[in-house]
Amino acid sequence: MSPALRSLEYFLELSEAMAGAALAQDWDILALEGEKRIALLKHLPANLSAELAPDEFSRARTIVEHCQQLDTQTRLRVETQQKALRILLRETSDL
Repeated sequence: MSPALRSLEYFLELSEAMAGAALAQDWDILALEGEKRIALLKHLPANLSAELAPDEFSRARTIVEHCQQLDTQTRLRVETQQKALRILLRETSDL
């Protein structure tokens, strides 16, 4: 496995951890895993596909698509929580 694919696999692990944290409403873990993912992104080559072996393209594409799905799920859970907090804060400020 190439270093590029190994990095994508780790990116997927972090995305899964973030989705799990969002589901569990563990915002501290979500933020921590998000920071790890940002750090990993900063070290990935600009043209990641050039670093992949030809037989790794399919797996890499699958990983990226799965990460996008996880990101959507995570974002929806975070937005739902933010909306609930806004309502709570609005109600609290009316007291």
